[in-house]
Amino acid sequence: MNQGASHIYLEQVWRQLPRVFSRGDWEPFSKSYGCCDRTYWAWKFTDFPGARFQEAAYALASLYTSPWPDNPFYQNPKALRRAGAVMRYWQSIQCADGSYNEAYPHEHSLAATAFTAFYVGEALSLLAGHLPEEQVRSLRDTLARCGDWLIANDESHGVLSNHLAAAAAAMTVIHLNSNDARHADRARHFLARIFRHQSEEGWYEEYGGADPGYQTHGTFYLARIWQLTGDAQLLESLVKANRFLAHCIHPNGSLGGEYGSRNTEFFFPAAFEILSNVCESGKAIAAFMRDCLRRQAAAGLAAVDAFNLFPMLNNYLFAAANADADLQPAVQLPFQQAGQWDFPRAGLHMRGTQRYYAVLGTSKGGVLKVFGKDGSYYSDCGYWVKLAHGLIATSQTLQLSPPVERDGDEFVVETRFSFLKQKLMSPTLFLAFRLFNLGPGRFRRLGYWVKKCLVAALVTKAKAAPLSLRRRVQFGDDYVRISDAITLDGGDKAVSLGCDDKFSAIHMGSSRYFQWQDMGPSWFEPARPGREIQELNESGRLIIEKNFEL
Repeated sequence: MNQGASHIYLEQVWRQLPRVFSRGDWEPFSKSYGCCDRTYWAWKFTDFPGARFQEAAYALASLYTSPWPDNPFYQNPKALRRAGAVMRYWQSIQCADGSYNEAYPHEHSLAATAFTAFYVGEALSLLAGHLPEEQVRSLRDTLARCGDWLIANDESHGVLSNHLAAAAAAMTVIHLNSNDARHADRARHFLARIFRHQSEEGWYEEYGGADPGYQTHGTFYLARIWQLTGDAQLLESLVKANRFLAHCIHPNGSLGGEYGSRNTEFFFPAAFEILSNVCESGKAIAAFMRDCLRRQAAAGLAAVDAFNLFPMLNNYLFAAANADADLQPAVQLPFQQAGQWDFPRAGLHMRGTQRYYAVLGTSKGGVLKVFGKDGSYYSDCGYWVKLAHGLIATSQTLQLSPPVERDGDEFVVETRFSFLKQKLMSPTLFLAFRLFNLGPGRFRRLGYWVKKCLVAALVTKAKAAPLSLRRRVQFGDDYVRISDAITLDGGDKAVSLGCDDKFSAIHMGSSRYFQWQDMGPSWFEPARPGREIQELNESGRLIIEKNFEL
């Protein structure tokens, strides 16, 4: 551990500790002693405790056992007691079958079971010599029940590689506590699923596509497994994944965004610190992003909400524990070079010149991000149109391996608009959903079928709208030109038309965290003028030209 390099992460951690430890119920006589879901135990606004808040166990364990400078929790008896309380409460909310709930009662969530088991298992490995022997045995039994449930269950509502990576990591840690070969075998099962769905281009699948933000998260669990096992096949996969991810690191310290399948932009740094000595792309990412996190240029610990607070906090602590001395990468990140890089399966084209670095998301209707070497930033996330019947349609629709016309430095992308997913919870809908959770939802197959339907309704299934976009993008050495042709099918009328530098077309709680680039100057007004709407309605076609000099 290098104290100077660790400090980059720890100074962010220290700033968040008041917020972090305000989340826990620390009263020993309380029914919810050790619960870290403050909305449940303090505000009493929810009717069940979310299991994933108990991932705080690892943060407390790490702080208690780490002799970092200025660490007020090192060998602090209160930190140890609170870590023990968090883990006991985690045990108390385990379902009878060994699983845990995250979003609603009787969910039996693979994600909640895997993530919490991993972090509690890691906490136990740090605290086993400090806790009563009876509690250690009890925790190992609880972890084994998690492992047995994960042996019998899998995730079927979509391929989310970060969930599968957490499941593999959980089974690896559980095996270290149980010595049950079945748990190690199941870890290999989850890894095999990830490998099968890893693209030849390097990226790990997230709901059908590449998502840079979630890839930084999932890569951490895989890197931790490699650290514990030395798995050569896993390291080969990680090196390939990091080569891809390097292209999604932007000059201003951000990454990902609307060209990804889940629109995420948060950055989890630990994997790249862990891999920095065995993967040059990982080392380059770690070296560049250290200062970006210090400046809070990327969406990190300060930006995330309560639902990502503990995974991000724990990740910073793992990064601090693995941060090497000053890194000297042997390779440059793509944005530091002049060149062109294509990932047709992901639907991505990257372009670097002496004046800018650009990412064109052909799989998302031509979403475009341009980063000037002078610090300027341009983002075009596509269009939305409000139709006369009140529904809103957008050109930001995920389409893997989209047909793209290319002529030298010119790209043409065609996409259909789809209707925006804007469902919100209401008292009536919430009551109906809870009645289902407490009644028919207890039947596992029915509950999982409904979950699959919810994912389709909110994320993966797109309903076509009566509009299309033909976007022509031309890249020059010091400019980017866009020519858009929007077509409206006969019989429908547009009420309003907009284009913006940041918006999302799907439900995704982990997207749209604040970044400083969001407050930069806009290159255009979001609302298009009325004359353009009139032209679209009268002729059924509208041409919009944009020219950006850099």
